[in-house]
Amino acid sequence: MIKIRRLYSEPETFPPVNFYDGLNLIVGEPNSTSNKTNGVGKTLLIEFINFCLLKDFKFSRVSKIPSSSYSSENTICLDVIINEVNCTLKRNIKKQNEPVIIYGKKRKEFDSIQDALEFLTSKLFHKQLPNEVPSFRSMMGPLIRDEGSEFKSIVDCYDTTLKLPPDLTPHLYLFGIKIDLYKKIKNLFLEIDKATKTKSKIKGDIELLSGVSLTKAKAELNEMNSQLDIIKSEMASLDNNISYEYIRDEASELDIRIGNLRNRKAILNIELKKINLLNGDNYINDNEVVDIFNKFKSGLGTNINKELSEVIAFKKSIDNFQNKILNERKSVISEELKEIETELKIATASYADKMKTLDISGPLTNIKQLILVHQKKVEEQSMLSALLQKYDKEDNEIRVKKDEKSSCLLELDFEVKGKKETINNFEETMLAMHDYIFGNKKGYFEIKTIDRKIILDFVLRIDDDGSHSNEREKVFFYDISLLLTSETFSNHPGLLIHDNIFDVDQDTLMRSLNFLAEKSSCLLDCQYILTLNSDKLSKLEKKQLKLDIDKYKRVTLTKQNRFLGRVYQQK
Repeated sequence: MIKIRRLYSEPETFPPVNFYDGLNLIVGEPNSTSNKTNGVGKTLLIEFINFCLLKDFKFSRVSKIPSSSYSSENTICLDVIINEVNCTLKRNIKKQNEPVIIYGKKRKEFDSIQDALEFLTSKLFHKQLPNEVPSFRSMMGPLIRDEGSEFKSIVDCYDTTLKLPPDLTPHLYLFGIKIDLYKKIKNLFLEIDKATKTKSKIKGDIELLSGVSLTKAKAELNEMNSQLDIIKSEMASLDNNISYEYIRDEASELDIRIGNLRNRKAILNIELKKINLLNGDNYINDNEVVDIFNKFKSGLGTNINKELSEVIAFKKSIDNFQNKILNERKSVISEELKEIETELKIATASYADKMKTLDISGPLTNIKQLILVHQKKVEEQSMLSALLQKYDKEDNEIRVKKDEKSSCLLELDFEVKGKKETINNFEETMLAMHDYIFGNKKGYFEIKTIDRKIILDFVLRIDDDGSHSNEREKVFFYDISLLLTSETFSNHPGLLIHDNIFDVDQDTLMRSLNFLAEKSSCLLDCQYILTLNSDKLSKLEKKQLKLDIDKYKRVTLTKQNRFLGRVYQQK
């Protein structure tokens, strides 16, 4: 369990904020000078908490505070209780990678964030093995959702602009599903991707070296092996006639191939020149259009209705369409020319090597040249053979890893099915919330394995979901149900922070707050910190609102009483 007790700074730069078990409200209120409640520092206060809990500095709003508005020397402090042990986390902007943690009576100064995170992970999950639990920061993800996540997903907890893949380890941990199995499958997906990319590159190398497709490359290797056997035999008998035939035929094929490539290159270059001549306004310029227009206009008198500008605009649209087509063709030609240049370079080099083995009159004349032929053939055969072996190895590795992944997915599926009672009880809790707030139970929750990189699909549907308001409410249902379901709460750290989650309609807001009032006694075993804007509450009928805002209010922020007491422009 982890519970926050106090947020403050050394030296004091903002009034300390105390927190208690159960519900805690951070309220933005209008005042005599302004009715607005945005920009008063509610989110920044949450960011200070998250900063002390070792959120990555570059992703934190704390990193965007200008030094002129807040000194980097100031130390932000957070008193917490971790599994009944008093703990203080201290961190400042200047030395953000060197936090200080006072755990019990022991003070520990860390040289890196990673070491500090490993320490907190070991203390938060002190009864479990490291491979059975999420990391401290990954666990904080669904407990302190980034406002930039826009509450669009129950599993994606981070700023949507970062495009981070969802980390399911904290969600699996809460439902009691094996994390090590999930991590193993995730690594298998990564290894398969890596091997597939390597295999694709090897395929390209094989086809470039052999000059034929992969399916024909093995036949080409067998032909090379046959040629090497004949050359070895000739070396033993000093008879080089057949070897000469091989080299001559190969050189002849390369010569034809080089000629074809050069012809194609010349044709493309001519076409490219023609396109370059056609680029621009080369047909009829605007002055000629004006002359023709005036002649027709004088001849037609009042019968012509079109303006000169419309005629020129029509001409321009035709020119633009023509240029678009020409530019697309130019791009295609340029790409083909690059490919031809590469092929020419390889073919020319190969042709030059083979011609070195032939004398001026043509035939091989001595044993040295015969050895040279043998050497070249051995190099080609060795390279192609090695590439084909490597390709087969990667292909086999992919098959093995895919089989292992399928087996692990099946095991994970059994693991999920084994938690059916937990999942059903969670769904019942969620549906009870749904019924209280929406007046029906038109929703469901399930966890299912899928053979994709996400591995598991957490599906929660509610009535009329898909809208901005209801998607946020869906996250509220999910997070609160984790606290109110006994099986998931047994694994829960007991902390939940929602910043600006209730950007919803008035009726949904009122019913959600009333639900929290109804369950306030159930939440005393944990801690729920919620930011609210009181201008939304002022529209509610006081008699309908069951939640006592003043009772749970821990700090009030206004335009005159901002969190840091000043206005600044984010970096």
